Amino acid sequence: MYDLTVVGGGPAGATCARRAAEAGLDVVLLEKAHHPREKPCGGALGPQAIRSLDLDISSVIERTFNAAIVRTPSGKKVTLTSEGLIGHIVTRSEFDSYLLQKAADAGAEVIQGVEVVGLEQLRSGTRALAVGDSYKSHLLVGADGVNGIIARELGIRTKWSPEQVALCYSANVPMSSSDVESAMMTHGAEESPAIELYFGLVSWGYGWCFPKRNGFNIGIGCRVDKQENLQQKWEEFVAMIEGEKGIEFDVSNRVSYRVPVGDKLNRCIARRGMLIGDAAGLVSPFTGEGISYAIQSGASAAKIASEVVESKSPLHIVEYDNQLKKTIGLELMDTRWLTGILNKSHKHMELMFQIVAEDPV
Repeated sequence: MYDLTVVGGGPAGATCARRAAEAGLDVVLLEKAHHPREKPCGGALGPQAIRSLDLDISSVIERTFNAAIVRTPSGKKVTLTSEGLIGHIVTRSEFDSYLLQKAADAGAEVIQGVEVVGLEQLRSGTRALAVGDSYKSHLLVGADGVNGIIARELGIRTKWSPEQVALCYSANVPMSSSDVESAMMTHGAEESPAIELYFGLVSWGYGWCFPKRNGFNIGIGCRVDKQENLQQKWEEFVAMIEGEKGIEFDVSNRVSYRVPVGDKLNRCIARRGMLIGDAAGLVSPFTGEGISYAIQSGASAAKIASEVVESKSPLHIVEYDNQLKKTIGLELMDTRWLTGILNKSHKHMELMFQIVAEDPV
């Protein structure tokens, strides 16, 4: 019997498995895909995500940026900066594979190509049921994302409500590095790359254009209950970007996917089980960014798992919920309030960006 089973090998699950293995736990991580696998995501790591990482990720960084150029609902461009680095752009397939390998290097048993289809509660633990096999452990962590089953199997959540989920369209646009250099927005005397954000295209959402080494990642997303013909909005957005940059974008690989937009912190624990990352709904309701919370919650769950195993007290698992309430939960509450204010009217959003802007034009 393992000490801990982690279901899902994204940033949350890989971080949890690595940290738990480093703490001396016998860990198995079950991942349904074979890495590297495609993962739809803009791939922007902001300051919070970078601070949460305790690894050198230089080998998987595609671009480093120090500014965000925002198109406001009225069409104005404002530049948001901070001293030093703002963030990195990564390709999620490479980034996730790197984190998963680090979990294996730390001693976690990483098994790929295994899809968990159910759970069985045991007197002293849980059994994760997969096709043709099963895995017993004292504790289990659900890191299986927005479409995962672990939340339901643990009795925590049966489904997402429309206001808890955003629908996104995005595409990786292939392009020569020279075309990227000429088309991407830059900032400052050193002409550093900048990410681009577009507000006012959709309600409770935005569009983005992130420069990568050999192309761009572009996308648009909005909350499901506020959705207004996203297909049409996508086509309008692509046409606008092409017109601005003077380059035709190949968006034939466009994908659609859901992202939880954590308007509040929900229960993330059950008997001998915890949820982390997207599976727990730990995503900013304003930006849709969840990698930082995935890493933080994965590390926190690993710490609690270690303490539960050491104390042999499953009741100690409640401390995971308590820690989230004091950290991520407070941030979600603040961001939820701000998001509601900004989306009441374009006037509010214009004012906010003017206040924080370095260089309105």
